[in-house]
Amino acid sequence: MLPDLPVFGSTQFTGRRRLVQNLLSRCLRRQSILLYGGPKLGKTSILLQLKWLLDQDCEASSATPAAVYVDLSDRATRKQLLLKRGTSPASILLIDNCDYLLKENVIDEVHEFIKSAPSVHAAVWAGERPWHDFARDHGWTVDLRPVPLAVLLQGEASELVQPRLTPSQTAAALSAGGTHPYVLKVLSHYMLSLPGDPMSTIPAAREHLLPFFQGCRQTIRPGIEEALLKYLIQEARPVSPREASVAIGVAAIKSVADGLCCIGLMSRWNLNEGAMLQANCRIFNDWYLTKAPTIHH
Repeated sequence: MLPDLPVFGSTQFTGRRRLVQNLLSRCLRRQSILLYGGPKLGKTSILLQLKWLLDQDCEASSATPAAVYVDLSDRATRKQLLLKRGTSPASILLIDNCDYLLKENVIDEVHEFIKSAPSVHAAVWAGERPWHDFARDHGWTVDLRPVPLAVLLQGEASELVQPRLTPSQTAAALSAGGTHPYVLKVLSHYMLSLPGDPMSTIPAAREHLLPFFQGCRQTIRPGIEEALLKYLIQEARPVSPREASVAIGVAAIKSVADGLCCIGLMSRWNLNEGAMLQANCRIFNDWYLTKAPTIHH
């Protein structure tokens, strides 16, 4: 399967199964969600997997609300949504690419839709960090429960690549790609397409990933966020938040780390000694340190 296509279904969707089940339960309880995360972290796949699960439940029980997937990258679809055409009190809306709403003067219409809970059973509004920040700054998170995405856990990353790759290919993909789902899919695609030494496929994969790298680069905020990322890349090891905060000269690092986790450029997990931070996507890190352009905002 091409690495840029979303995946869903019983055999194709791997990783994040607990997250999807959690979102499913919350939607069935009439909770609406603000799902957000960086480019290529899997938002569309999660929405389509939710729809697939709901469709399965609908076949088994007429009490399950119908799922409707809505892609707001299409202008006509955005207009229909805000006019509430095609919506039903008995439906769960799975709304993708909400960032497109920020480009149009529809703030009042969007807020009215979010507040009018009886218009649908529940909704998942998915977008990148600017969408989350916009919703938060306008007070919409009172009605939407924020759910941030991040990179995969180590076990999920292994689950993603192991069924298709040999042990040596798996080791090479995880070493170069860390735990970012899209990067791992691209690496796996090229390792399967170009037999031989797995590391020889890195240049082709890097070329494919270049637009993604550039998009991530533009998302990083200059200043403290950029300083933390560069520090973690140069350290190339797990670092405690306290150590990182001292190194870049800030008293509190949580909000900065939250931003990088949201983009997908940093992982954060708990070990025996406490929380640890790491920039583990080596193929991006190497590009960032040697070829990344200056950020323009």
